[in-house]
Amino acid sequence: MLRRTAPAATLVIASLLTPALASCGSPQSAADRETRYTQVIEDETPRAQDVIDAVGAPYEALRSDDGSILCRYNATSVEDDEGPAANAWRLYGPDGDIVAEHAEHMDVVEGENEDPGPFYAAPDGFVFLPSVKDGFFLDVRGERHAVKSSDKPLTFGRGDVLLSGGKHRLLRTSTHTVAPAAGVPSTRDLTFTALDERGTAWGVRQPEGSEPYRVTRREDGRPERSRDLPDRLLGEAIAARGGTAAVPLEKPIGRDDTLFTGLFVTTDDGKSWRTLRNSDRLPLNEFKRGLSEIEVQVLDDGRVFIQGDDATPLIADTPANRSFHKITEPAHLTSVFARGNTLYGIADSDVPSYDHVDGEGLWRSQDGGRTWTRFPGKGD
Repeated sequence: MLRRTAPAATLVIASLLTPALASCGSPQSAADRETRYTQVIEDETPRAQDVIDAVGAPYEALRSDDGSILCRYNATSVEDDEGPAANAWRLYGPDGDIVAEHAEHMDVVEGENEDPGPFYAAPDGFVFLPSVKDGFFLDVRGERHAVKSSDKPLTFGRGDVLLSGGKHRLLRTSTHTVAPAAGVPSTRDLTFTALDERGTAWGVRQPEGSEPYRVTRREDGRPERSRDLPDRLLGEAIAARGGTAAVPLEKPIGRDDTLFTGLFVTTDDGKSWRTLRNSDRLPLNEFKRGLSEIEVQVLDDGRVFIQGDDATPLIADTPANRSFHKITEPAHLTSVFARGNTLYGIADSDVPSYDHVDGEGLWRSQDGGRTWTRFPGKGD
């Protein structure tokens, strides 16, 4: 199947085969698939279905609080980093029915991002925000609403979304308003990277010199609380939800190498922390030395999920986060991520390719990665 994978920083998600392609007696030739792909990216007014059929694997998926899924698909030249392209998104309801979709033609310039701008998951829908002027709120019924801009700072609140991109900005989803985030210290060494569902901000101080890294917690109207990390932060992010927070740790080895040494975890809203090290309960020897980033997520029920590089992802057995198990992969998964209490996995090619992949598609597990089914599951 034709595909163009997205940059490594973005999540990749699952393919949907068209009925015609799924039922044909023999696979299309590489030449036929390449011809069809070229037609799609050169089309000035592409249809979402055509982009999805051509690409096969979306590069990002977001989930709203009611279980609706927004998948994004990107088709660019497989052989070149610039030229014509097509981008599409499709909104699925919780049961897998198609609610809304959109596609557009693009011209990609080498070295620039290959999507039109960021989407954010929010209560009751999703926000598209390349800029406030061009942005919109897409509710779970597929209807669009205008996004407003305000210079008046907002304190963190329940349901707010912390926007990426340097300065701390908030999206107040109840009014569809983007504004500066109030109550965030303007120090260079502090970055807030997680805003949980209650409006509590979590981040890490990364001081210069030999001072220890510190994990920080701030909620509206209360002083910041912080705690020293036992090792250096691995990557840049902290994950938090429902009173549970987890920070990946690393130590330098030799001149240029690092080792993933453990997790710093709280399950009581930062009142107490414990360090989890490599053991039979947490088999970190799955992960290679020299990792630049470990992705840690927290499920709605408080279980911690860990993945990085080619290691088999790990998920906690219970919300106590004292023991972990490896997920069972239904196919070669290029990405796995948590949404709510569900794991989603993507079977796709590791590199841009015209070829099919065994088990290609979006998979969903509701038992901690032990068993999987396809999404949306209606003909796939």
